[in-house]
Amino acid sequence: MSSAEYHYPVIGRKGTGGIFDRLPIETLQKDHPYQFALFILAFSAIQQRLDAPQVIEEPAATFMEIASIHGKPYAEWAGDRNKDISADYSATDKKDTNPVPSRFGGYCNHGAVVFPTWHRPYVMLIEQSIGNVAEQLAHDIEAKNPGEGGVWVGAAKELRFPYWDWAGKDVPENGLPPVLYENKVEIMTAGGKKQAVDNPLSFFSYVDGIPSDFSDETILTGQVAYFSKWKRTYRYADSTPNPEDSRIDLLQETFKAGAKDLRRRVAHLFTFNDDEDSAIAWDDFSNHTAESKRDIDFVNRGSLEGVHDTVHTLLGGNGHMHDPDYAGFDPIFFFHHSNVDRLLALWEWCYTEYWMGSGYEHDGESYPWTQARGTYAQVYNEQLLPDGPLQPFRTGQGDYWTSSQARFLHEEAYPKYYSFPEFQGIKVDQAATSADERAAARKRVQAYYDFDPQAKAKQVVSQAWKQLPVPKKEDPAVPSNHTVIPHCRTFVVHVKLLEHAYNRSYSFQLHHKGNAHSSPQLVGTVTVFARPDHSPCKACAVRREAGSVVRGMIPIPPELTLAHIKGEFVGRLVDATGSELAGAEGGLEAPQVPQNRATSGRVTPVEISLVSAAVAEHAEDKDRPVYLCDWQHHDAIFNGGWLATHGDSM
Repeated sequence: MSSAEYHYPVIGRKGTGGIFDRLPIETLQKDHPYQFALFILAFSAIQQRLDAPQVIEEPAATFMEIASIHGKPYAEWAGDRNKDISADYSATDKKDTNPVPSRFGGYCNHGAVVFPTWHRPYVMLIEQSIGNVAEQLAHDIEAKNPGEGGVWVGAAKELRFPYWDWAGKDVPENGLPPVLYENKVEIMTAGGKKQAVDNPLSFFSYVDGIPSDFSDETILTGQVAYFSKWKRTYRYADSTPNPEDSRIDLLQETFKAGAKDLRRRVAHLFTFNDDEDSAIAWDDFSNHTAESKRDIDFVNRGSLEGVHDTVHTLLGGNGHMHDPDYAGFDPIFFFHHSNVDRLLALWEWCYTEYWMGSGYEHDGESYPWTQARGTYAQVYNEQLLPDGPLQPFRTGQGDYWTSSQARFLHEEAYPKYYSFPEFQGIKVDQAATSADERAAARKRVQAYYDFDPQAKAKQVVSQAWKQLPVPKKEDPAVPSNHTVIPHCRTFVVHVKLLEHAYNRSYSFQLHHKGNAHSSPQLVGTVTVFARPDHSPCKACAVRREAGSVVRGMIPIPPELTLAHIKGEFVGRLVDATGSELAGAEGGLEAPQVPQNRATSGRVTPVEISLVSAAVAEHAEDKDRPVYLCDWQHHDAIFNGGWLATHGDSM
C-alpha cells in the first residue's frame, strides 16, 4: 500500500499548439533533422544513459518506469500510487499465484477486446515523456545559441513518437531500417554541425540493476534467455550470460522472410464487410482470443493482435521482444506499437460503427467481455466495458482512461494531440464524410498491402482455378448490386493453437514445398505470444491442456492456389528462435505418424484447416472493396498427424 496517493496523468503532447503527425522513423531521420536530434537526445535522457543530457521530468516518466508497466517487474507503477490496493496483484497472495495459469502481474491487456485501446495511452505516455524532455533541451540549446531561436523549440513542439511500418512495401527486401539497430547514430547539433552519438533505439541498459523478479528462461530447444543476468536488452542473442551484441544478421534474415505474410495479413484486416455484427466484428479484429467465436466458426480475417504477436517473435528471437514480461524494455517495442496504433487508427476510420459495446449476443443470449488472465490491477475474468478503466493510465482530470476515450483521433474524440500522415487518402484526424468514402479507402489500403483479388484473377493462369465453384448472383450470400468474380476464391489457412501448449511463446509456420510454378517458401506464421507460467502446482501441465485457444490465419498467395495444394504444405511448430518442435506433412496421401512418435494432446494444434471465400464485386462501382462471401471449410490440412521432433512435444 502506498503511503500517499500520486498520479502522473497521461495527457500526451497537450499544450504544444496543435495536432501533429507521428512520422515514420525513416522520415523523421531523413527530413526532420531538428526533431530527430531532439528525439534521440530526449530518448537517451529518459533512458538515463551515462552520456545523455541529465534532464528528467520525474521518476514516473523514466524509460525504466514506463517499460515496467507492460510486464515485469510485477509492481505498482510510480505514476499511479494508490492507497487502496485490494485488487492489485501480489506475488505472495495464493489467489494470484496458485491458479493455473497464474494471474498475470503486469498491467498490459492481451487476448481481450481492450488490447488496442489499452496500448493507445501507453504509447501516448512515452510520447509525452520524450516530448517534454525534448522541449527542455530545445530551450537550453536556443538559450546558448540565440541565432537559432525558434528553430529547436518549434521542432520540439511538433515532435511526436515515430512509428515503423513493419508491413511496408520495402520490408521484404530491406528488413529493419539501420536506425533501429545500429549502436551509433548521427544527429544535428547547434550550428548545423553533425555528431555521432550512442543510439538509444538499439538497446536499453537497466538502471540501478536488473529487477529482482527477472528470471532466466530456457527456450525449448536449449537456448537460454538470461533475463536475470543480461544487463541490457538483446535481439537474437547468443545463449550466454554475456553476449557481445544482438545478432542483427539473424534478425534481418528472419524478418525479411516473414514480411510478405505480414503484408497480406494487414490487408485482410480491412476485408470486413459493411453488414457485420458490430461487437463481433470488433472482437474478431481486436484480439487473438475472440471470445465471441464458437468451435464451428471458421470465417477468419485475422486480428490486429495476431499480426502484432508475430512481429514480437520475429523481432525477438532469443531476446526480450519474444516474451511479454520483458518486451517493453526493448526500445523497438514502442516503434512496433506506434504502428499497431496507426493500424487501429486506419481501421476505426474505415469502420466507425464497429465497437466492443458491453458484450455480444449468441443464440439470443448476452455474454460479457472479460480479461480471462487478469492483470496487475484486474482480477481473474474481470468484465471489460467501454467505460471501464484502462489502468494505470489516468487522464488530466484524475480518472482512468477508458476505451471510449481512447477511441478515434478525429476532432470530436477525446483529445490526444497526435495524428498520422495521410495514407491512401485517409487522414485519421479528419472523419470521413460518407460511407462511400470509407469504403473506397478500404480498397486502397487492401491493394497497398497486396490484397487485390480483381487484379489477381486476371493475372493467375491456372486450369485449377477454372474448377473453383462460386455462388450464382441470385445466391442469398451475394449482396444486391454485386456479381461474383468467376472461378475466383480467396484461400486462407485457419489456425487454432493452445495458448499454454509449451508454457512460453511459440509459433506455427506454414511452408510450401514448391512446384513447377513456385519455389519453396515460408507462406506465413501464427504466433502464440505467451509468458512462461511457474504456478506452484503439480497438475499445471494437465490443467493447461484445457486452457485458452489462440486463433489466427494465414492468407494463401493466389499463385499457390492450385489443385492438391494441401499436399504441397508442410507445417512446423517452432520455438522463439525458429527451431523445430514438431512437424507435419499435408494432404490425404501424407503418411500417418506412428503413435509412439506423435505429439501429445497437450501441444497438438486444435485446428489447421483450409478455408475459402468467393469474391463479389460491385456491379457498377469498381472503386468499392470486394465483398467476401460463401465462406467454405475445406477440412484439415495435416491428416497424417504431427511428428514430435523435440522431447517437449511428446
